[in-house]
Amino acid sequence: MKGRSTNPAVGSDSDEALETTRDSLRVAVWTAVSRISGLVRVMVIAAVLGPTFLGNTYQFANSVPNLVYYGLLGGSLVSSLLVPAFVRHLSAGRPDVAAALARDLFGCAVCAAAVAVPLIIVVVPLALRLTSGGDAHEAHAQVGAATWLIVLLAPQIVCYAVVACAVAVMNAHRRFALAAAAPLIENLGSIAVLVLVWTRYGSGREVTAVGGGEIALLGVGTTAAVLLHAAVQWYGARRCGVTLVPRFGWRNPQVRVVAKRGAAAAAQAGLWAVQLLVALALSNRFAGGVVAVLIASNFLFLPIALVATPIALSTLPRLAAHHVEGRREAYAAATARALRLTVFVAAPAGVGYLVLAGPLARAVTFGTAAASDARTLVTWSLGGLALGVIGLALCTVATYAHYARDEVLVPLRSTLVQAGVAIAVMSCSLAVPGGAALAVICVGLAAGALVGATLQVWQLRLGRTLMQEFFRSAARTAVCALVMGGASWACVHTFASSASRLAQLGSLALAVLVGAVVYFAGQRVARAPELTLLAGSLGIHRRAPQAATP
Repeated sequence: MKGRSTNPAVGSDSDEALETTRDSLRVAVWTAVSRISGLVRVMVIAAVLGPTFLGNTYQFANSVPNLVYYGLLGGSLVSSLLVPAFVRHLSAGRPDVAAALARDLFGCAVCAAAVAVPLIIVVVPLALRLTSGGDAHEAHAQVGAATWLIVLLAPQIVCYAVVACAVAVMNAHRRFALAAAAPLIENLGSIAVLVLVWTRYGSGREVTAVGGGEIALLGVGTTAAVLLHAAVQWYGARRCGVTLVPRFGWRNPQVRVVAKRGAAAAAQAGLWAVQLLVALALSNRFAGGVVAVLIASNFLFLPIALVATPIALSTLPRLAAHHVEGRREAYAAATARALRLTVFVAAPAGVGYLVLAGPLARAVTFGTAAASDARTLVTWSLGGLALGVIGLALCTVATYAHYARDEVLVPLRSTLVQAGVAIAVMSCSLAVPGGAALAVICVGLAAGALVGATLQVWQLRLGRTLMQEFFRSAARTAVCALVMGGASWACVHTFASSASRLAQLGSLALAVLVGAVVYFAGQRVARAPELTLLAGSLGIHRRAPQAATP
């Protein structure tokens, strides 16, 4: 790369801290655009397809290829696991070896994706048949629509295999922007397809009334958008000097080593995918339940994408280099700093979702989804998932930190416990009537994430001093977040009785602004080093004070 060292570890600790945070913010900006467009896509789905079993069917079928990508190919976890393997060769000045390894691994990923396609074509209609909450006629129509939809959507898995390998190549070269921005293309394409469905077929149609043309437009159009996304990511890898053409280098010993670790990473990601699939299946008992849970999950993943993933991605190459070169103290310090920054932003996001669940549900539902029952489902779901933001964010950063030192079984065991807790709590929803069952489902996901995060952070074993600093930082952040939540709640409920949608949106925006001011003011009074580090990375200070680096 021009003007930049190929060794990710170059520089002093303070310079590394600033550079890592700048990379994190760069990723966060583009990820924000992509994730917000993803939220808009789900809002458009809710508005066009409505709180119906057709909405459930499309959302469930369209989610499965992405979840299989995470469950079978490991998704971003395997991408992050490939980064240290590439970094070793790039740091040693062997970019040709790194490129050859990328092609070999790409061939393995394509084969795995091709095997998964026929499996999900069989499993998805069966899952909807077993969980449908409609009458016999609706259940039959839902299975028929799901069968055709999944046939048209299943090829997306191969496209996501391209995305996984291309993102790993770009991240290893410390090129993060395109990888973070490219999902915007997929979301815009999907939105365009839904607009076409609305103009041609109308909105809020029941699954019993849908025809083959509408199913074909939804399936083919959505898959075309994913294909375009994959093509852009492939081009990004090519710009790094790696043309991703599948090679089946099964005899390459490095491929076997990475594949062995990748199996554990895929199992870990698969456990999370299973949790979400169970949540979607259970929510299919209610018309619009799947749509509501996915809207809430988009809010859940927004801070993960804006905070945890950028921090983890930008830190991973450096952590891998520290581990390879035996700099244990530097590794521990960088990991602890990443964990503190993660909590610094994830905690207020979780508290904000909890106290503003109702106003947020009103803000994101319109069209056929604006009915009070549909909004109530979104409110229950968002409130249940809220505090899961903190757990999932810490899980993400801790997992990448473990992968940087070639530990794959520790995160897997923690995620196994996490899945057990989540599924146990979610199963209790079967005894809860009405929309409150969605809250129990989402609380199960959140509880599992918090348990998994606790186990993973503890097993990083960063040392007593750094862990004490982490706990002090987390306690300070918790206090500031709770004060922020009180201020936001009071602000938004001042106008809660207003019938004007504009007034309600204005009060929500004001509540967010007031909450942000209160939170950052509290952190400023407490002299939080994370605040100073963020300010320095934005160029507000010429240089971050030494306190910003543990």
